[in-house]
Amino acid sequence: MSVEIPPPDEEERYLEKLVFGDSEGFSENLKQVDKLFDFKQQEEKDLFTYDDSSEDEHLDQLKNRDALSESESDAASDEVENMADEDLYFVDESDDDRMDTDSDNEPASDSMSEYSDDDEAAWQDSDDEKVSVSLLGADRLRKLRRTAQDDKIRGKQYIHRLREQFERIHPRPVWADQIEGDSEDEHEQDTEAGHASTDVLTSTNPLLEFLKSNQTHNVRSQDTRFLPAGKIDISRLTDANIKKISRSAVQTLCFHESQPLLMTGGYDRTLRIYHIDGKINNLVTSLHLRNSPIQTAAFNGDDIFAAGRRRYMHKWDVLGGSIEKISRMYGHEKTQRSFEHFRISKNGKYLGLMGNSGWINIISPKTGVWLKGFKIEGTLVDFDFSQTTAKDAHTTLAAVNRAGEVWEFDVDAGTTLDRWTDDSGTGVTRIKFGGSNSRWLAVGNNVGIVNVYDRLKGSHRPAGTVENLVTTISSIDFTSDGQVMCVASRDKRDALRLVHLPTCRVFSNWPTSGTPLGRVTSVCFSPNNELLATGNEAGKVRLWRLNHY
Repeated sequence: MSVEIPPPDEEERYLEKLVFGDSEGFSENLKQVDKLFDFKQQEEKDLFTYDDSSEDEHLDQLKNRDALSESESDAASDEVENMADEDLYFVDESDDDRMDTDSDNEPASDSMSEYSDDDEAAWQDSDDEKVSVSLLGADRLRKLRRTAQDDKIRGKQYIHRLREQFERIHPRPVWADQIEGDSEDEHEQDTEAGHASTDVLTSTNPLLEFLKSNQTHNVRSQDTRFLPAGKIDISRLTDANIKKISRSAVQTLCFHESQPLLMTGGYDRTLRIYHIDGKINNLVTSLHLRNSPIQTAAFNGDDIFAAGRRRYMHKWDVLGGSIEKISRMYGHEKTQRSFEHFRISKNGKYLGLMGNSGWINIISPKTGVWLKGFKIEGTLVDFDFSQTTAKDAHTTLAAVNRAGEVWEFDVDAGTTLDRWTDDSGTGVTRIKFGGSNSRWLAVGNNVGIVNVYDRLKGSHRPAGTVENLVTTISSIDFTSDGQVMCVASRDKRDALRLVHLPTCRVFSNWPTSGTPLGRVTSVCFSPNNELLATGNEAGKVRLWRLNHY
């Protein structure tokens, strides 16, 4: 069946002409090009409207500028060429931003001469002598006190203490001294001030270069400032391992005794050492131990020890650059199946290994030779060395079994000093010495209870008990002055508390519900008590500053 298509009507012919065009329309469009272009220009001009009067003024200005004589132009050019370079630029000092300076700057008084610098300040305020600042008026100013009775100070004293506080947080870098001339006098001043460098030289052994080129960090002698109980002044710093986050939980943390270094380790088999300045925390170096997950790592002078659940441990000689395995127990292999839990005495003479069947094997950190062994009854869960550094003092070893029985040994003499039972009973998990001359001994158990014993009293009754946690105590550490104890449990998020000693009261203001602790796997205080590092299961090391110190 065929369908007859009707001829297109007038509308269809018009649409066809618009789409496909025709010869007549093409010729007509060519004629309209100029008209369309003129219309477009006029349309763009219409986008901007001007007042007739302002337009006339603008035209007059253009005419006047064009009418400028050539002689005047040459004179203006000569004037610019004859101007001094400093006159070509100016500093904008508006009334709002301009500083009011006194025309007569009087020299500092003799009573404040100890706070004056060798180089005179570019700007001085004579009112500094008249200002009195109260250090007890605000919590953030309390850290500037030097004694408990320190309250009101003069303005220049206040400035000087603020500068000291800033330099403790951000040590002066070595390159600043090199710019100033790098003289011997400046080098001696930097050594006394304890400034640390932020530069790490490129080398096959960057840690050795760091130890050679950087000054020891200032470990101040302990003063008589006592930390008040109740609340603690603490602030968060940049994460210690922000430059290289661990790929596993941080199992161990250790600060260097004299350098601003922090070492971390975990089951990713990598030791990482960071330069801790609280702001950048650069990665100094890292060491990957193949097939050796790291459970414990520690500095011992120029050596680094690391071990995991293996029948050997690694010793890294930083000065020589060599890494050796320590594995031979010389007839005592049956009592030492794993090297994962070890402790090094404070004086560096002994390295203790937690063995099996109640044995604690003592080896020499220098030679790796087995020296002696101590045995307790029951299942050994933890042990620790006393913290004394005196050469003539004997090193004490305390060990505890799961039933809470504590043995104390004289490591030097190889004798048993005492045996007693912890007050909390069974389920003990941790034991730790702390404080000056190992005054404190803390024993934690699997229900979150920590008993603190005062060894100066010679009593086996706890001087205080901390019951603020409800899960297994996995970490305990003390500040070197024995005023703060940190206890933590890895079984629950944010399970960490700071305890004031000797009151054994937990600080109530920290941590808060918003403190980003996570599941804490390890804790460590710096030797100068200023820093607290906490490692968690996410592989991050949080860093905190105790502003009291």
